Amino acid sequence: MRTYEPSEFISQLAANELVEPLDLTLYGLVKVDEKDSSVLYFSSARSCEQWISIPVSLISSVSHIRNVKCKDHQHPLAKIALIEPNKDDAQAVLFMQLFAQAKASAPTRRMAKASAMTRQGCEILEFDDVPYLCCDGECWIML
Repeated sequence: MRTYEPSEFISQLAANELVEPLDLTLYGLVKVDEKDSSVLYFSSARSCEQWISIPVSLISSVSHIRNVKCKDHQHPLAKIALIEPNKDDAQAVLFMQLFAQAKASAPTRRMAKASAMTRQGCEILEFDDVPYLCCDGECWIML
């Protein structure tokens, strides 16, 4: 998601130049790297055994959603928004576009509740066998 100054937004809207924003958000467990403060460890895996290192310089914002149980301890569940890469970095642009495209084309899971209500743009995450429904930066435990 890109934020515009009002005049810039109106100008691009009037000129039909608004570019579809890339969804560059991740949901998962996070922890610090005690040896390197320039990275954040991230895991979208079901357990906290697989971590990838995300440079803080690639992160636009982090939202702490809640703490989730992981075996005998807990980790923060977070929404991480990645920054859009510099247009001159063709490799970074390619990977961000592939990431956004894969995320957009992933099948949307539907929840069957009493009202059989479904929501677009939601993800179901599972940590330590506990399912969470995450929509627009908010997550709820699915019971």
